This record gives sequence, structure tokens and C-alpha cells, in this order.
Amino acid sequence: MQADDYDDADSSYGTSVSTDTTSIKSNILNYRFENGRRYHAFKAGAYLYPNDEDALDQMDIEHHNQGLMLGRLHMSPIKDPLEILDVGTGTGIWAIDMADTYPAATITGIDLSPTQPSWVPPNLRFIVDDFTQECDDGSYPMHGAYVQWAEAMSSAFDKIGRPWPKGPDLKTLFENAGFVDVQVKELKRPCNDWPKDKRMKEIGRFTYFNFMKGLEGFTMAPFTRILGWTQEEVQVLIADVRKEFGKRSYHGSQKG
Repeated sequence: MQADDYDDADSSYGTSVSTDTTSIKSNILNYRFENGRRYHAFKAGAYLYPNDEDALDQMDIEHHNQGLMLGRLHMSPIKDPLEILDVGTGTGIWAIDMADTYPAATITGIDLSPTQPSWVPPNLRFIVDDFTQECDDGSYPMHGAYVQWAEAMSSAFDKIGRPWPKGPDLKTLFENAGFVDVQVKELKRPCNDWPKDKRMKEIGRFTYFNFMKGLEGFTMAPFTRILGWTQEEVQVLIADVRKEFGKRSYHGSQKG
């Protein structure tokens, strides 16, 4: 996820927020040239192949050939999809065809290069981003209040023999209980409204409000009954977590 731009004075949650959509900045369009070929500037070097006209023509030829071979745009047995993501969209030709084929769906194409056309179906948008990179950009403090809270909470449940279930463990836990054909899908949501994308910004707002609403209730009994903290010690940590969780300069996410 790309972070929105905030002034230092607007770095904490609670003030008015921008709802601008992702924009292509001038430095993204400042292509790199090497050995007579053009390459992307955003995350320069992450993709080893050029994005000049010859490269774009090659992508479209491949798209046409795939269509001849498959006889369709996709092999997935989808019907009336609502959202479609094209990772590494290139020229955007497949995403455009999908947008025309499924006008009720919202199509998003992601690529390092802004080489897609500007005139596209209304249900299609292109984003310049690196899909290989995690949202975690090192901005969230790994020794801060939230990490301290999460580690202490996990320790509390370990003490009473009821370990806090982790996402990667859920499939095994359900299978051990007798369930079959268990599918696990892990999603990440921002801690507050730090993302630039409008949808993720809105999700981040609700993530923040939900966690703040329940934080004291989640924390008080496990910390006082099991870990032996005083009420005052818990309140101090909660205050620190609230302040940290709302800082837009910390690009944190929750997994679920």
C-alpha cells in the first residue's frame, strides 16, 4: 500500500484527512535509459526488463497469443466477479478486456511502470506500485507500545494453556479438529487511515476505531488477573498504544 502524504502537524489520527486517489508523480515518469533501452524509474532495478515501445508491443503480442491458445481471457471458473486484480498489468490490455467483459466488476491493475493508456473503461483503474513488496516499510517501531502489548497478551494466554492462535496455525488447528478441505485466506488491513488508496483508507479508519473501542476491554482482565499488572500500569500502556496506533507516520497493518 502506498502511504498518503501528511504534514508533521497532521501525523496523528483524529484530524481531517485527505481522500485523494493515487496519483502518478513526476519522478515515476522520469524513466531510466540503459544500453539504448528504457526502464521504469519507480523502484528502479526491481524489474529487469525494459518498458519501451518494443517491450510493450511484445506484451500485447503475448496477450493475443494467449487468447488464441486459451480461447478465453481466464481459466478461473468465476461468474459475475465483483473485484478483479491484475498483478503486473503491463500495458493494461488484459485488464481493459476484463473491464469490458465484466462491467459490474471493479478492476485494478498494478505495475511498476505507468505505461497504461489514460482512456479506459470507467470500472478500471491503474496503480503504480510494487506488488512484491510488503506494506511493512520499517516505519512501525518493533519495540514500541503495540508490540509490547501484543507480546504480553500472547504471554498471558500461554500462561493459562490457551495459546493465542496465529494465522498460519489455523489450518492445522481446524484439520486436527476433523475439518476437511480447509482454506485459509490472510488479509492485511491498515492500523489507521495512513494509506493513499481511498478504500484502504476507509478500512483503516474502521480498524482504528474498532481497536480503540475494544482495547481496554481486551487488555484489563488478562493483564491484571494473569500477569499481575496493576490497573494503573495497564492504563499507562493502553495510553501509549492509543497514541502509537494512531500515528499516520507509522505504516502498520493488522493481519486477519
